Amino acid sequence: MESKKLNLEVMDKFIRFINSGDIVLGQSIIAPDVVFYAPTSPEPMHGFQGYTAVLDMMRGAMPDVRWKAEEIIAEGDRVMVRFTMTGTQTNPFMGMPASGKQVCVTAMNIYEFRDGRIIREHGLPDLFSMLVQLGAIPAPQR
Repeated sequence: MESKKLNLEVMDKFIRFINSGDIVLGQSIIAPDVVFYAPTSPEPMHGFQGYTAVLDMMRGAMPDVRWKAEEIIAEGDRVMVRFTMTGTQTNPFMGMPASGKQVCVTAMNIYEFRDGRIIREHGLPDLFSMLVQLGAIPAPQR
């Protein structure tokens, strides 16, 4: 039970980190050898620098990007978070020119912890909804 409480405390710090970009905070809770799986990369990224590259890409395209934890499930050495991610695309993103459009999408992320640090993340943002909201692909017809 103690590790669950610690993992939830780390997750609270992690959410502050991704919303603030505070590198010192991030380095204190993310293991140097973290493995990060994201749909934007065919191979997992390794290390803190690989991890922050994705955050930098998101923040570069949407400087106002914010993640809000809507639901958190913790068990053993894993935590699953359902986030709502919001932002305004004011700069190019994934080859798309700046649109000025706002997005609001769900992300389901699974984290694994060891010794109070994140050692692995599987990030699963709803890229389909994001691309529809940005106008990159047409909305499905009803």
